Amino acid sequence: MTRSPPLRELPPSYTPPARTAAPQILAGSLKAPLWLRAYFQGLLFSLGFGIQRHCGKVLFLGLLAFGALALGLRVAIIETNLEQLWVEVGSRVSQELHYTKEKLGEEAAYTSQMLIQTSRQEGENILTPEALGLHLQAALTASKVQVSLYGKSWDLNKICYKSGVPLIENGMIERMIEKLFPCVILTPLDCFWEGAKLQGGSAYLPGRPDIQWTNLDPEQLLEELGPFASLEGFRELLDKAQVGQAYVGRPCLHPDDLHCPPSAPNHHSRQVPNVADELSGGCHGFSHKFMHWQEELLLGGTARNPQGQLLRAEALQSTFLLMSPRQLYEHFRGDYQTHDIGWSEEQAGTVLQAWQRRFVQLAQEALPENASQQIHAFSSTTLDDILHAFSEVSAARVVGGYLLMLAYACVTMLRWDCAQSQGAVGLAGVLLVALAVASGLGLCALLGITFNAATTQVLPFLALGIGVDHVFLLAHAFTEALPGTRLQDQMGECLQRTGTSVVLTSINNMAAFLMAALVPIPALRAFSLQAAIVVGCTFVAVMLVFPAILSLDLRRRHCQRLDVLCCFSSPCSARVIQILPQELGDRTVPVGITHLTATVQAFTHCEASSQHVVTILPPQAHLVPPPSDPLGSELFSPGGSTRDLLGQEEEPKQKAACRSLPCARWNLTHFARYQFAPLLLQSQVKAIVLVLFGTLLGLSLYGATLVQDGLALTDVVPRGTKEHAFLSAQLRYFSLYEVALVTQGGFDYAHSQRALFDLHQRFSSLKAVLPPPESRLRLIRTGMGPWPTTLSALQLTTRKLVDREGLIPPELFYVGLTVWVSSDPLGLAASQANFYPPPPEWLHDKYDTTGENLRIPPAQPLEFAQFPFLLRGLRKTADFVEAIEGARAACAEAGQAGVNAYPSGSPFLFWEQYLGLRRCFLLAICILLVCTFLVCALLLLNPWTAGLIVLVLAMMTVELFGIMGFLGIKLSAIPVVILVASVGIGIEFTVHVALGFLTTQGSRNLRAARALEHTFAPVTDGAISTLLGLLMLAGSNFDFIVRYFFVVLTVLTLLGLLHGLVLLPVLLSILGPPPEVIQMYKESPEVLSPPAPQGGGLRWGAAPSLPQSFARVTTSMTVAIHPPPLPGAYIHPASDEPPWSPAATSSGNLSSRGPGPATG
Repeated sequence: MTRSPPLRELPPSYTPPARTAAPQILAGSLKAPLWLRAYFQGLLFSLGFGIQRHCGKVLFLGLLAFGALALGLRVAIIETNLEQLWVEVGSRVSQELHYTKEKLGEEAAYTSQMLIQTSRQEGENILTPEALGLHLQAALTASKVQVSLYGKSWDLNKICYKSGVPLIENGMIERMIEKLFPCVILTPLDCFWEGAKLQGGSAYLPGRPDIQWTNLDPEQLLEELGPFASLEGFRELLDKAQVGQAYVGRPCLHPDDLHCPPSAPNHHSRQVPNVADELSGGCHGFSHKFMHWQEELLLGGTARNPQGQLLRAEALQSTFLLMSPRQLYEHFRGDYQTHDIGWSEEQAGTVLQAWQRRFVQLAQEALPENASQQIHAFSSTTLDDILHAFSEVSAARVVGGYLLMLAYACVTMLRWDCAQSQGAVGLAGVLLVALAVASGLGLCALLGITFNAATTQVLPFLALGIGVDHVFLLAHAFTEALPGTRLQDQMGECLQRTGTSVVLTSINNMAAFLMAALVPIPALRAFSLQAAIVVGCTFVAVMLVFPAILSLDLRRRHCQRLDVLCCFSSPCSARVIQILPQELGDRTVPVGITHLTATVQAFTHCEASSQHVVTILPPQAHLVPPPSDPLGSELFSPGGSTRDLLGQEEEPKQKAACRSLPCARWNLTHFARYQFAPLLLQSQVKAIVLVLFGTLLGLSLYGATLVQDGLALTDVVPRGTKEHAFLSAQLRYFSLYEVALVTQGGFDYAHSQRALFDLHQRFSSLKAVLPPPESRLRLIRTGMGPWPTTLSALQLTTRKLVDREGLIPPELFYVGLTVWVSSDPLGLAASQANFYPPPPEWLHDKYDTTGENLRIPPAQPLEFAQFPFLLRGLRKTADFVEAIEGARAACAEAGQAGVNAYPSGSPFLFWEQYLGLRRCFLLAICILLVCTFLVCALLLLNPWTAGLIVLVLAMMTVELFGIMGFLGIKLSAIPVVILVASVGIGIEFTVHVALGFLTTQGSRNLRAARALEHTFAPVTDGAISTLLGLLMLAGSNFDFIVRYFFVVLTVLTLLGLLHGLVLLPVLLSILGPPPEVIQMYKESPEVLSPPAPQGGGLRWGAAPSLPQSFARVTTSMTVAIHPPPLPGAYIHPASDEPPWSPAATSSGNLSSRGPGPATG
């Protein structure tokens, strides 16, 4: 008879070693997808062949290149500025912020230090003299803080913000006012005489005790000094500001205090004041007109009776205002106190930071631990310190995570059989991925991409988990080299089978992170770009450098060296005597026998002298019909293990020295082959799986409705800390935010006063805006009586600058602006207004006879005007969004009237992103899913399979989003990035199984089982490695890292594992595409060619009796009898049958099985 066709059919993922694919393809009969993949895999084979041939050079050059890139970490910049991290570049808010800085400078006018007092018992009323006494104790302790820097002592009076210090004609009075002028402290204590104790200034006049605010009666002082000095200007200033008796005319909180002034209303009666009545409506500073501290700034958790009378409150707040670093620098520049220290703005900032840290520390320690009240302190420096700590790299956690990964990789890849063990490969792979991550981050630094907390806290662990997945994949595939593969071709054959999966997953990961860069938040955009670059570097390392490591390990195995300790020879190295199976010649094959299985009974003897294993194969054969097999293949046969097949002795009394333990035979592949796949692919189990995942999807859709937008500062700060306690109390009791209404240039302010007034009125009427006090000045609305103006050079008249409607005549507008700014510093400071260009200075002297001071220079046309407001009651993101939309609507309406305006402040900087966050998220997800479909369809060359993969990935994203809702994780830019990246990360769990299914022959059930057998172990190892990388995030001090990264990414990994190894195989077994390769001949649809039934086929007869020192090992070799080739079939020519080489059998893989699917 004619010579039989080839012994085996190969899937399209296999190309004969060292041969081109073209001769094996029948022209015009092979589908284009197979031709393209064959061409691509031929390139991968050539790549692997070249790397193995020059493995030492590739390894050296690769490590050199990655090490050089890693040095870029030396120039890495960690960004902690909130505006730079969260404000979208080029956005509306960014342009507005740039305009504000261009006109006013880079920083705010002052910085705030806050004290919040609450009761240790929840809900207890705090409006008692005792509680306010404890508040005074804490505030007084904080106000007395002093720090020594640069040889100077710095206290509150030197660095605090002072509102509008006036210029007085009398030099003695001016110096006294400069020393006494109070710091701006917003405190409920200002309702009482005790508020004066927080002011530290003092002045000296001959014949009087030191003048302090605790004993200063301005009215009495003017009467005493009147006969000796002209104080008309000073008296007019005090009357205008309604200073009165200042603090000495206010009730004493503790009338029994010996220093309680006689002018206090309750000094003589000694009656304790009603705290609730005194604090109702707020308090005043030393000026009743310009310093009104509204009740909402002082009290939290208030309760009132039906008539609106204040009854109780649960929190008190005091706020100390300090100068900004620039203001402090300007204040002391040229001063005698700093002339010898090289005073600079950096030094001013250092002084402020040191004072603030000391302020927080002493305030928190001011009350004893057994006190009924507790003090929470916070400053702007505290927030900066939190951000810096949040951005620091935890060396201990990074080292611990990588050591854990090293241990897992080594233990997982160790084998009892030294020829199969890859512990050193696991160690080297993890170290290589670590170097690739460092090089990727170094490249980001060289490219100028700034680092942030997400980069330093999360990316090293996430990238490690993703990169090690590919290491496990290649290592697993390398141990399953096809029988007959030449030693020098094994790396090429490995890349040929697995390279497609690695390329596909890496491209999708990079695409996912690049799509996540669509999120318009600089911090998350930088994180996404860095992640994409790091994934690219790990891809290059795994595809180029790691194959060199595998090639070196192959040499170690070939030289029979120990794993890890490669300097020592292996005591269990195997020498196999090759005996090829006999040719059938012209012997007739019985009818019905389509597959002949040659079962070789190998007798293994362990020589006592050399400890080597000698395998003898007797050359007798018998023809035996194949037994029944549930799926017609070797897949579920009990003797078809793909791992070590070292035999056991027939006599237990005489054991070989090189015998393996029974537990060594079990591994994940064994579990997938014999337990998991047979159970999963049963019809009843499939139905259960579909119902369970459908239920999970339904619940997730409900959970998605529970997801709220937002990211509070309390989510970022570590729980259990004093900072977290303060922020929690502030959010609960004092949810106030300073904002400003800004008007730009480009229109005539003088003739647009009505539109400006209407804008101010509408802005003030917004639901979230705290109504300003009646005394606060409106836009250029003075109404302070007649001011002199120059109508001509010779004639002076007086006119009231504001008419009945509150408007100024346009021709006097800029003159009036100069008058107001120069003549009313207290009113200007109280209004907190800012103008650009600043109006000129003008000093009015009524005694000037020259007339020079009566010429008022008009201000230049305004290009910028800013007036502050307070937003209240903003606790949920929906509240912020409502306030932002209302403010934007008011400005848009003003724009129709010709007024260019915009709102400014932290709510608009950090919460405006939520206006379009969900739309941006859906856009990124849709684009990414489409890109994933295109990439998978292009590389898999099968849109059907690509569609199933995208379906599973979409389900994973929806389920992750729903689980976030059940876990109470809010949607912000950070979860959006993870949700978008979940598509790329999920591809790691799906594409390997899909590719394995696509390149296998047989029925859908059988192909799904074969795919699971070959991919279960690497996918599971990859998932475990990712979880180990994420495990270090669980030890973070920041609850934000734990909740928003560790929990979310862990859920994502578990979802990916379930969908990739449970749902996708079931879907493929039901809806999977047809096989790409058609088997040549088969009796039944359930028969996979080539099968290997364990108990039948062509077998050499039983060997004669052997000594008891021999052990029996049984393996099978399949011979497929094929008819002539069908059109479009992929065949392997008979003349190209790879030989049964010692390299194949010496590796311990004695089973001559048909080739498996492309390992995914």
